[in-house]
Amino acid sequence: MKKTTPLVEQLRSLPRPERRSQVEELALTEFRTALLMSEGEDLPLDQNYFDLGLTSLRVTEIKQRLEAQLGCAIDTAVLFAAPTLDRLVDYLQNEILPKLTGESTASEGRAASTVSPGRKALVTDLLNDLYKE
Repeated sequence: MKKTTPLVEQLRSLPRPERRSQVEELALTEFRTALLMSEGEDLPLDQNYFDLGLTSLRVTEIKQRLEAQLGCAIDTAVLFAAPTLDRLVDYLQNEILPKLTGESTASEGRAASTVSPGRKALVTDLLNDLYKE
């Protein structure tokens, strides 16, 4: 089993609603550091961080630091497809943290509730036919 980081252990001990504020603070700290901002400076969560002056190289560095602190991979597409802190925090809260803490992710919950057993069997059959050797 993969060893969890101290940050993940701390997040695991918090009630789910409090985790978002911790993850948000983590992301804000990393972005403020990359933008050479002080802790007290306002960094809008809904503004494109490339418009704030970040480059793709800096965003990649932030991604690597977040991955090291969380002990898991972060989808690069999330950082570039919708480049706002709010969307990144949503992704971390709803997709990454549940995997790290052993909960089901938001997308797994949606998938489980929207895919009927018959449809799932049809998709499985189609995939099996497609990948036959």
